[in-house]
Amino acid sequence: MHRVRNYIFLSLLLGWLALAPSGSAQTQDYRQQARRLLAEMSVEERVGQIFMVAFEGSTVTNESGVASLIRDFKIGSVVLLAENDNITSASQPAQQVAQLTNTLQRLALLGPLPEETNPDVTATPPAVGSETPPASATATPTPVEPAVPLLLAISHPGDGPPSAQIHAELTMLPSQMAIGATWDPDRAQSVGEIAGRELTLLGINMLLGPALDVVENPTPSGQNDLGVHSFGGDPFWVGELGRAYTRGVHLGSQDRVAVIASHFPGFGSSDRPLNEEVGTVRKSLEQLKQIELAPFFAVTDTALPPGDRTDGLLTAHIRYQGFQGNIRAATAPVSFDPQALNTLMDLSEFAGWREAGGVIVSDALGAPAVQRFYDDTLTEFPHRQVAKDALLAGNDLLQLTRFALGDGPYDAQLENIRDTLLWFREKYATDQTFQQRIDEAALRILELKLRLYQGDFSSENVFVDEVELAPQLGLGQATVFDLAQQAITLIAPNGVDSVDQLPPSPDDNIVIFTDVRTVSQCSDCPVRTVIDQRALEQRMLALYGPEASAQVQASQFSSFSFAELERFLDTRAPNAPPPTPTEQLPVPESESAQEEELTPGPTPTPNTSALIEAALNQAELLLFATQAPDEQIPSSLALTRFLAERPDIVRSTPIVVLGFGAPYYLDTTEVSKLNAYFGIYSKIDPFVDAAVRALFEESPLSGQSPVNIAALGYDLFQVTQPDPQQVIELFILDNDTLRSPPGDAPLEVVPGATLRLQTGVIRDHNGNPVPDGTLVEFVQQERIQGFVSVIAQRPTTDGIANLDYLLEARTGNFRITVNSGEAQSSQEIDIVIGENAIVSVNTPTPEPTSTATPTATPEPTVTPSPQPTATSTTTPTPVATPASSPGNSGFPPASVSGGLQSLLLLGLGLLLVGLSALYFGRSDGLALNQTVRIFLWGVLGALLAYNYLLLSLPGSTYLSAVGVWAGFLSTVVGGGVGLALFKFRQRVS
Repeated sequence: MHRVRNYIFLSLLLGWLALAPSGSAQTQDYRQQARRLLAEMSVEERVGQIFMVAFEGSTVTNESGVASLIRDFKIGSVVLLAENDNITSASQPAQQVAQLTNTLQRLALLGPLPEETNPDVTATPPAVGSETPPASATATPTPVEPAVPLLLAISHPGDGPPSAQIHAELTMLPSQMAIGATWDPDRAQSVGEIAGRELTLLGINMLLGPALDVVENPTPSGQNDLGVHSFGGDPFWVGELGRAYTRGVHLGSQDRVAVIASHFPGFGSSDRPLNEEVGTVRKSLEQLKQIELAPFFAVTDTALPPGDRTDGLLTAHIRYQGFQGNIRAATAPVSFDPQALNTLMDLSEFAGWREAGGVIVSDALGAPAVQRFYDDTLTEFPHRQVAKDALLAGNDLLQLTRFALGDGPYDAQLENIRDTLLWFREKYATDQTFQQRIDEAALRILELKLRLYQGDFSSENVFVDEVELAPQLGLGQATVFDLAQQAITLIAPNGVDSVDQLPPSPDDNIVIFTDVRTVSQCSDCPVRTVIDQRALEQRMLALYGPEASAQVQASQFSSFSFAELERFLDTRAPNAPPPTPTEQLPVPESESAQEEELTPGPTPTPNTSALIEAALNQAELLLFATQAPDEQIPSSLALTRFLAERPDIVRSTPIVVLGFGAPYYLDTTEVSKLNAYFGIYSKIDPFVDAAVRALFEESPLSGQSPVNIAALGYDLFQVTQPDPQQVIELFILDNDTLRSPPGDAPLEVVPGATLRLQTGVIRDHNGNPVPDGTLVEFVQQERIQGFVSVIAQRPTTDGIANLDYLLEARTGNFRITVNSGEAQSSQEIDIVIGENAIVSVNTPTPEPTSTATPTATPEPTVTPSPQPTATSTTTPTPVATPASSPGNSGFPPASVSGGLQSLLLLGLGLLLVGLSALYFGRSDGLALNQTVRIFLWGVLGALLAYNYLLLSLPGSTYLSAVGVWAGFLSTVVGGGVGLALFKFRQRVS
């Protein structure tokens, strides 16, 4: 009976498992649905699915060009662009965007818009969850068959305008580099969740990002500078943060936003500006796999949970020289080169992802770079050929934006789009290979749409609520502010966590210069400033002024723009003596500071230069708020000019720079003139607030630059290497439990068994886990004979390395240690094998006078402020024991080089003892047999003393403190005792 019940239970369980939907089964189901859907489609519908178009304006009517493309040409995707005035509401853009996305989806799902729709409001679809449709939707036409929703895409990078497409209402996200400066995947995921949730509320279902470009060697003066639009310069960390961000977008949107990672295969090493010219990367495929491609591998690994994987890759218009090994040969731009793109997709890291439905999206096919590539004279634009080449290269979704010669008017773009679509239809009917490629691309896109909407294309599941948006938006500001606090970095001076001149005192006259830029949401929208001229002053007064802690007063501040500083520098020759004012001129307040909305600063008056001169003469602290230098904005270089042209002020007044852009724009000479240089990494309001708190020493300053800074010798390769100051933890995994001191009793194991050894988290110079793949050496020392050997090298995963160690079925006394890079000190696992094996873990006692091994960098690297050591939930808290120098790390030494030194010194000691025995034998006139005896007594005493030291018997620790010389000293002392005992015995007898 008992067996029958078990059988019934097992049958039910297996049946449930067979019927329960799994990730792979669900994927297969969507693929089957996509095939059925494709089979029902006409040629026009199949062709339309593979195109993404842009349009001008913020409203859509039945007469609009985009409406015609959706209705008549069956276009399957639309991208929203601020530059096309798709977002025109400066104060409340969310509702306008939601209305716009609903209107576009209505055209795709239900056909022509109702005639009574107000063009200013567009068609209002039923709100999700509403029981009755609004009045404007009562004339809803019959749904289109088959009804397939649009992919509605947007680029949504952080750092606010002008990068952000939507300037208000949404949570202003931090730049990717600000996320990178935290080195924290959890924070990257949190930002991704905010983006995914808010985009879904607006009806947007495709995110063109994040960028996974690796800024390997920043080029501050180069045209390909990515600025803060990269997670950093280390491929492993770019991949980690990109994967976490992707996971966040999927979680925040409940898998209703597709993530399209850019700019594949990697733009960071290009020599030209993105999309303006076809850049060239001079690397072989193997080199690309190590740097540029590594972050994309991190988001396409099919072993990852589906939510961690990107839905698509956005190809960049970049060519590669040396791609196939011939350094003289160059590919066409990868976006148009079928051989190059297929070679990449055939890599094992991408093949599984592609097979699982991964989509490839082209970058703008009308970009100036593409137009120059096809015709460097810019006299014609072969739009048909461009689209065909992109499709046959392997792109599934073709982005027809800027699709006319010379970025021509939208009417010209629209004409080229229609002509391309009609030509594709004709070619589909006559070219079987072309037909197969279109069907393959359309199938991928349909499968993606089915995943986004869980197979339900009903209007109720696609349309979004336009009314109750505002209360659901902008809720992520606290998360962004917390990230800002963690990202801010004290770049200079090196190796300190505070600055003598900070915080400002109540008596300091503070002069602030701000790089003010202006932006506008649309061509007819009001202009607003990015970091207002008095933004820093106002935040200081709000946080530390008379109504707060009274640390500063309004009378202390004089605030000017970089444009005003540039005019001031233009008015007088460099190094000229300042004019003698007849009276002190007051510093007027900016009218913009009294307005509720940010507006540009006041136009400089003829007295501005005199005001600046007077303020500088009385200044006790100069603050510069910088953004990225821009050749199109000459005033952005005002700080560089000031440092070069006014040494009289630079030498006498403390200067603090707040860098709201990337941290590598100042050279070594310029940084040397500063008292402090803070990396802020993003110019949105939470970062302005956090920057002010950093000035008043309220921020932890725990951020670290995620990119190289040549001016300081800050090199990521060195920074991400194992920190030599750490003692690497070493554990024994016993029944899924990590055993480690203090307090653990020795483990008794049968010889022939396998021990699972595991290191603790090995940390780099910034206190973060070392990148995956960092090699760790497991070293074994035979403690009787002193032989040392490397028994294994293992790569790290999440900073941890593992080794299965076979206990040999022979007696012995062994010690296992580990080292990685310059981190040469670790806990020790001692194994004594007799009838059973006794295993214990020890922590070495470091030298009190030990010194850390210096880091071999051209300049001192930035030293992070002290941070608490993060530990895994499965590992005990690391023992906070400073490591000794590798050359003086106790006895027996853990490293191979130390073991060889110990053996050489042992031989030297034995030689000295032997020579001493021969000397005593000859001086005492002993016979040969007696000379041999005294020699053997000396050697025996030397070996006994050496083994006493090896076995760490009582009192030996005092001698071990001298490191590898302990073996030599013990040999000499033991040998001397043996010689003395022989002579004593000889006299007694």
